[in-house]
Amino acid sequence: MKILIIDDEINIRLLLTEIFKLVEYETKEASNGQMGLELLEQDTFDLIILDQRMPVMNGEVTLAKIREKFDVPVIMISAFQTKAEVDQLLALGANEVVMKPFDIQELLKIVKNYTNS
Repeated sequence: MKILIIDDEINIRLLLTEIFKLVEYETKEASNGQMGLELLEQDTFDLIILDQRMPVMNGEVTLAKIREKFDVPVIMISAFQTKAEVDQLLALGANEVVMKPFDIQELLKIVKNYTNS
């Protein structure tokens, strides 16, 4: 499985990369939505983990652009979520919405659900 991690926080990207390496998933990283879209144009991914709040291009705009061209599951992560925000992200096409700080085991469980589908 190849996962694209789009998050402006380097520590989150590094943590997720190390965790996914342990379960033998390949990852690529982008620090903002624009970089993530560029990677999507160059490579194929089985899953995207996308932060909601980032500079340059936020998660909502990035998600909308992903949905215009790509059919790949997207797990949104965010530090700030209201029910309205979660509903909006799901309406935009997010497959899952996970709140920061997230539980590693729970996130792995969600990711593995997409491995088997």
